[in-house]
Amino acid sequence: MASAASRGLRRIGCLAALAGACGLAAAPAVGLPGDAAAIAKASKLDKDPADFEAVTVVCTRCHASSQFLSTPRSSARWEETYGQMSRLGATGSDEQLNRVVAYFQKNLTIINVNTSPAEELGPTLQLGDDAVDAILARRAKRPFADIADLATIPGVDRAILETLKSNGCLQF
Repeated sequence: MASAASRGLRRIGCLAALAGACGLAAAPAVGLPGDAAAIAKASKLDKDPADFEAVTVVCTRCHASSQFLSTPRSSARWEETYGQMSRLGATGSDEQLNRVVAYFQKNLTIINVNTSPAEELGPTLQLGDDAVDAILARRAKRPFADIADLATIPGVDRAILETLKSNGCLQF
């Protein structure tokens, strides 16, 4: 069985190919002073500086950080956004684009624990395959009611759940 991370990356693997194939020149920088700090500060669940640096380099080339930091979206909606941005000329290395996706998945992706597919649960909740499988098995029997209920699954970090909930990204 593929890992949760590889399942998630497979779903967005075409992002790098689309961006690279686009061949359009990068738009002039329109990011605002303080964007890098805002992106780093919003990175409550992704402490890898290379991830928020990639978001700063790739995304603020055309957008102020407030355009995306204030709008959590579902994984499907982010995928539409990535596709649209690549068609409009967004570029970056494969590593940068994968880091952008990781940042958005951990910090700005809305997930419903009772309905979202496994390939979204793992990266957003930052879980390994065993915990994702346990969530899937449990919700097949009865839905999760709240954070306390979900936190009973071994491997689930309650602090991550609380942060996602406070960001408007965790649903039941």
